[in-house]
Amino acid sequence: MSLAVLELNDQALLIHTEQGQCLSEPGFAQLTTKGIETGEVARSVAWRSPQASFNQYWRQLNQLPLPSSQRWARHNADIAFAQIQQLLKGVNAPQQLILSVPGSFSDEQLSLLTGLIEASSSQLHAVIDSALAAGLDCQNPTWIVELQLHQAVVSLIQPQNHSGQASIEIVKQELIPDLGIMTIYNSVARHISNRLVTDHRYDPLHSSEGEQTIYDQIPTWLSTLAIKPEITISVSSPKGELPLVLRKNEIAELIEGRLSKLTDILKISEKTEVHFTQSGALISQLVSRFATAQLLSATQGSQNCFLAGQHISSESQQLHRIRSLKMGLLSDKIKANHTPQEIFASHLLYENHAWSLATAVSIYLKNDQLSIKSGADKNAALIVVIKDSELSVLHQQSGIDVRLPRDSQPGSAIIIAGHQVNLIEVNHA
Repeated sequence: MSLAVLELNDQALLIHTEQGQCLSEPGFAQLTTKGIETGEVARSVAWRSPQASFNQYWRQLNQLPLPSSQRWARHNADIAFAQIQQLLKGVNAPQQLILSVPGSFSDEQLSLLTGLIEASSSQLHAVIDSALAAGLDCQNPTWIVELQLHQAVVSLIQPQNHSGQASIEIVKQELIPDLGIMTIYNSVARHISNRLVTDHRYDPLHSSEGEQTIYDQIPTWLSTLAIKPEITISVSSPKGELPLVLRKNEIAELIEGRLSKLTDILKISEKTEVHFTQSGALISQLVSRFATAQLLSATQGSQNCFLAGQHISSESQQLHRIRSLKMGLLSDKIKANHTPQEIFASHLLYENHAWSLATAVSIYLKNDQLSIKSGADKNAALIVVIKDSELSVLHQQSGIDVRLPRDSQPGSAIIIAGHQVNLIEVNHA
């Protein structure tokens, strides 16, 4: 019986099957005359057509009527269901599903989610807190930071021992309602706008087309700044292409100005570790005070769920949200699975050409043909990089079948729309 894990973080909803299929898309929806479009397609026109665009439906998951009557959706739950159906279809409709949900979901929303899954083609197997799923291998008290589109959840994970029975559980959880990836993007967009007004007397945010252009490129610009001190960007305008230099230290200051509550929460014992899920990568990569925090891979939570399958099954009888698991020797198994190998891939190999993974690599898919270039390009189907000995996905287009390797060892491979791209080690000695 096929099993998949569906992680409901609306910054990048992720479905991952035991067979290795992996599909991700943002929590954006566009209501058209033909139906509901979700994911990257909807995000790519969100600022051009704001009246038909929705991106709060996961945070505000409910059955209250939408502000204006819509043909294809009565409420946010209808939009969420459309996206669930899209994700399930993208991985061939697995028979069983584990929901991995952030702590921001209320009990009422979880009950509604249960009904949505029951109405789908998949059977709900279990519901687990996504912070617990990501932190099942933690050996010490650890804060797990998850960044959604419009809010963040910070969870303290701690190994426990009750009467000789080892377990790991969430002992504290905080919601930060005004810290999401869109908070960061909005700050960066305003910074770029102010600079362009000063330098060129042009404000790209005064038109829907200009807004869309800026928000399309911000993720790529920030991913590049994570590995470079400054970059020169070009913004289209009626005056032509306008150049602008973005500096990492200035962007870091912008982001840090939004992190006061997060910083207050994390001011604890030195023995407590801090882990960012992939959703918080920009914070850990751009803000120096979090440079020592561990950045988890995009699929760590789902991989942990597969490894802990029997333990999750024993806790899933009532379909409650799992916030603690009895571990036994399982934690050692999970820890070993995520321990970086002494040898890891340094390059991608495709059609006898190698690209270094020390910086971002963009993989394009057009007319069922692959091409690869160094650098981060938002138009690519997939952007990857090796960071801390792990393969990290910086960007992935929706609707494309991507299968990621379980580790970054040489000999493993990325499968994208049936094409195989190998990971290799290049020895310069």
